[in-house]
Amino acid sequence: MRIVCLVKQVPHPSAVEFDQETKSLKREGVPLMLNPFDAYAAAHAVALRADGDEVVAMTMGPPQAEEALRQTLRLGADRAVHLSDRVFAVADTIGTSRTLALALRKLGADLVICGRKTVDAETWQVPPEVAAYLDVPHVTSVLALERRGESLLLTRETDDGEEIYEAEPPLVLSVVTAPSEARPPGSGDGPIELWTAADLVDDLRPNDKRFGQTGSPTRVLAVRDVRPERAGRIAAEAAEAAQAIRERLAPPESAATSWEKPARLGEQPGKSYDCWTAVELAAGRPTRLSLELLAKGRELAGKLGGRNVALVLGDETADAVREVGRHGAEVVVEASDPSLREYHPERWSAGLRQVLERERPHALLIPASANGRDYGPRAAGELQLGMTGDCVGLGIDRAGRLIQTKPAYGGAIVSVIMGSTTPQLATVRSRMFDPLDPRDDVTPEVRQLELAPLPEPRVRLVERRLDSPARDLEEADTVVCVGASVGDGVGEVEAQARRLGGAVGGDREACEAGLLPRNRQIGLYGRALAPALYVAVGVNADFEHLAGPMKAGVIVALDADPGAPMVREADVALLGDWRETLPALVDALTAN
Repeated sequence: MRIVCLVKQVPHPSAVEFDQETKSLKREGVPLMLNPFDAYAAAHAVALRADGDEVVAMTMGPPQAEEALRQTLRLGADRAVHLSDRVFAVADTIGTSRTLALALRKLGADLVICGRKTVDAETWQVPPEVAAYLDVPHVTSVLALERRGESLLLTRETDDGEEIYEAEPPLVLSVVTAPSEARPPGSGDGPIELWTAADLVDDLRPNDKRFGQTGSPTRVLAVRDVRPERAGRIAAEAAEAAQAIRERLAPPESAATSWEKPARLGEQPGKSYDCWTAVELAAGRPTRLSLELLAKGRELAGKLGGRNVALVLGDETADAVREVGRHGAEVVVEASDPSLREYHPERWSAGLRQVLERERPHALLIPASANGRDYGPRAAGELQLGMTGDCVGLGIDRAGRLIQTKPAYGGAIVSVIMGSTTPQLATVRSRMFDPLDPRDDVTPEVRQLELAPLPEPRVRLVERRLDSPARDLEEADTVVCVGASVGDGVGEVEAQARRLGGAVGGDREACEAGLLPRNRQIGLYGRALAPALYVAVGVNADFEHLAGPMKAGVIVALDADPGAPMVREADVALLGDWRETLPALVDALTAN
């Protein structure tokens, strides 16, 4: 078996700076590193290797990206392929995935292992899109993989727990963590082959639309520095801290939504378009994130001169149909099918593809959930549609194009992006917008959409575990994050968080120490959250962690050390033993 790990060299996110004069990133002198998730992918590839197998590392990038390949060779890869050509430059995820797929076919890859995301662009899209171009199944966010003869047993992280799949190659995987048992390092002396575009196609043409910017349906219009300014106030006591928190808890303007639709943009008369939202369900009800997007979709539909459309995929969806109408949908397209009762990547992406091909929505918003980041990019790749991942802002220009704002480099920088293909697709992060207040005096138009038979999965679902849900982190107004120093006091923190109606997560060290499940990890390597109130209890505030609550409304630090980085990065800090300061702060916040 030939196992290929796809890797990327990225700028170190903590060293990236924004030039206010040129409105661009300063790249000179920024240290480069192997994307951490891709290092996990290489380690998994080497750990899976059996007698007769070959592990090949592959990257697409400029000449200096060779160092990333050298590092994968030192991790134990047998050889490497470097895709480097000027025509590959400025590719989006579709352009990148198409080029990688061409190279993987040439190489004869059986199993492709990628990192879940890169820590610079944070799109989450390349693994499903590569699988789409190769026409092979995929499984994303894999926590553990085990070889069983010709099959692989895969544990996938979800927002509700874990899913166990069994599959045989050919297959594309994205991984979340390093393997539990690593192989000894290699020498790093394996050969590196250089491939150009001419090595991938026999008919290379000027401005070839298969590669680089010309083959990419999305464009970056601008780059902005959005690092929030934090107050950095150290409170003398809990009552003072609570008052400071209340003063800063105003909702951000970007989150505001309204039942009143704005007027259409552009010259009149002009063509009108609908805005669609893919609605995901939990226990038969729309998720909060779906309702957030439905609320924003109402505004966008007004600017497009069209209607707000909810796409409900699933089975036995009558209750969900009523609920999305109460939350702003003017039209509900109900695609109900028994095979969509539970999530499966092949069936959901096939269902979405049918909708996109038959209905051709002008714009479709997809929740940036574990599943939305899975089936959305797969369908986009199969149809070669531009998609922007993990958006934090949305707008409409006068030509009716969707303007998408997405974070990069840990959320400190955002890119403003527009796509050239239709339907226009975007996945959107949680808590960027407020759901509409439900109304019972509205009746949406409901349309049944009968799907053609969905495919028999090539990846078999073995088990679904719902014992470690983490969806509450995305939905809570208040999140309390613990550091490893909390130790066996997590239960005490959880009790105080419940008094605030909040959810509890952990920094990387806390989750690696087993204090909380890994899917509750907050940070660049875990979840990015935007609660109204974020309370950090003994948290190690390195750059990786601070990327997690970058868009939180108010950040509070509880720490015994006045020089702790989290104290400097917070809006409000309260010094002392958290066992005393946390209950006192909660008392002050909940006092009438």
